[in-house]
Amino acid sequence: MSIDPQRRLTILRMAILLLFLVLVGRLWQLQVLRGEEFLRLSEENRIRSYPVTAPRGLIYDRQGKPLLSNRPSFTVSVLPMEVQSSQEFALLGRLLGMDPSEIAGKVQAAIRYRPFEPVRIARDVSLEVVTKIEERRLELPGILIQAEPVRHYLYGKLAAHVLGYLGEISEEELKVRKGQGYSMGDLIGKTGIERMYDRLLRGTNGRLQVEVDAMGRPLRVLGSTPPTPGNSLVLSLDVNLQRAAEEALGDRKGAIVAMDPKSGEILALVSHPAFDPNLFAVGISAQEWKRIMTDPGLPLLNRAVDMTYEPGSVFKIVTALAAVDAGVATERTTINCPGFLRLGKWVFKDWKAHGRVNFIEGVAQSCNVMFWILGRQVGPERLAEYARRLGMGRPTGIDLPSEAKGLIPDPAWKEQEKGELWYPGETLNMAIGQGYVQVSPLQVARAISAIANGGFLPRPHLLRSVLAPDGSVLERVPHGPFESVPVRPRSLQVLREGMIAVVTRGTGRSAAVSGLSIAGKTGSAENPLGEPHAWFGGFAPAEDPQLVVVVLVEFGRRGGVAAAPIARQIFAAYFSEVGRRPGASYAGGSPPGIAGEAPKNAREKNWVGSEILLQGRRER
Repeated sequence: MSIDPQRRLTILRMAILLLFLVLVGRLWQLQVLRGEEFLRLSEENRIRSYPVTAPRGLIYDRQGKPLLSNRPSFTVSVLPMEVQSSQEFALLGRLLGMDPSEIAGKVQAAIRYRPFEPVRIARDVSLEVVTKIEERRLELPGILIQAEPVRHYLYGKLAAHVLGYLGEISEEELKVRKGQGYSMGDLIGKTGIERMYDRLLRGTNGRLQVEVDAMGRPLRVLGSTPPTPGNSLVLSLDVNLQRAAEEALGDRKGAIVAMDPKSGEILALVSHPAFDPNLFAVGISAQEWKRIMTDPGLPLLNRAVDMTYEPGSVFKIVTALAAVDAGVATERTTINCPGFLRLGKWVFKDWKAHGRVNFIEGVAQSCNVMFWILGRQVGPERLAEYARRLGMGRPTGIDLPSEAKGLIPDPAWKEQEKGELWYPGETLNMAIGQGYVQVSPLQVARAISAIANGGFLPRPHLLRSVLAPDGSVLERVPHGPFESVPVRPRSLQVLREGMIAVVTRGTGRSAAVSGLSIAGKTGSAENPLGEPHAWFGGFAPAEDPQLVVVVLVEFGRRGGVAAAPIARQIFAAYFSEVGRRPGASYAGGSPPGIAGEAPKNAREKNWVGSEILLQGRRER
């Protein structure tokens, strides 16, 4: 049976009408219901909004000398939503000398947090690479080149452990800092001051609206919100003294702390071997990272703060103070030193036979026999108590991200940790800083500061003031808090007399500086890994202390031979400068350029990377 032609025409007309209605409905949906959405998408295809990285604040020494700067550089980023195929990653990888899978991995890790933001792939690329990317722009529509500031550490390895270094924020760090303005790919302080005060140093990013063509090439800037640079910091470090200390230590492994005993300000802090933080400024290569991590010298380790050692004879200042303060000894106490001490069937040998010596001379000559006798009379509990009063065996509170605790043992500790009784021979070892005793060079510097200043434990610190981007002072960091050491002033006076004798006629004579009165104590600490470690700790001028210096030389054997001469160079360098002569109040006061205003150099403009490649395109 055939269908009537008229009916066929009617069905066709109805089908056409239905299709027309579907088309009209779709147009109405697109233009009316979703018109604003597609208008926005259309605008986004034509106008791009990019973040503009804010430069980090600068860091100055106490005299206003910049320790680092920010320099401009080019960063290559990927716009995840505009990458059309994996071929773009392959081509970009060839141009950057990177594995395409590494690029893809960075993009995938970042888009989970901010899928519409550029993902940084390579920082500080050369202008030659930038030019090659621009020449292949038609094949790389999802690739963006931005100008960003990069850290430049002006003195290389100098004060590296204080300043620290930067690195890309990890996923774990990003989770902890969620809601604080951090994004995947951001650089964040990993160690040192860069990490401790990251929130102060990082600024607020800006935004840049740029009109682009169909290939994503920038045509003109439509608008911008400039970034706000981070705040700058003025540290207590003296770059001249820091350099002198590092040169004095040379290539030897060890640590140096130089601090103001009255305020706790750190004037120099050295750890060697060191590293160059510039290696981390734009992301360290895997090869360079492996080299640093496999270096037996452990250059990333801050030996002055994060490492503890047996103090050896430097600990005798604790034994001497405890003996005098407890009434066990006075400056007139004398003992006979035959060069050894018998304890049951054991014989403890001194480094030489000193004969009959009084208390002051026993300190000066570091007579082990005298300190063994005094240590037994004082007892291990009281030795531990006085060591803790002087701040040993616990963190000092320095404003750095990490710090070793150390250990001051006593019989209760040994029973709890080892399940064993305390033996009399361990008291002898403890009295001369051996056995279980572990302290950091910074703890020793703090303890000597308390002896020098009359009985107050200062809190070691590095930050002096915070500056706004325009150089004005936002905050001055007060000194303190100070802990009072419960000890009689006369006991401190007697100990200081013994420490003066150490340098004038004792084991620390090689620390002496002509015309400068120095008090100190040497030490040689047994080391199971090799030669003993060499120590020296002292302060000057003895009558009005302005500077405490502690030197540790790993495997240096004898403190008077290896460590004391280094301390002499540091004392000489510090007090040779105008305004630092003995009697001048410099270290605890305000140095030139810091007293009433920000240092002059701090008013210099901090570089801001506020353009994309408009400038770079013109340079081609």
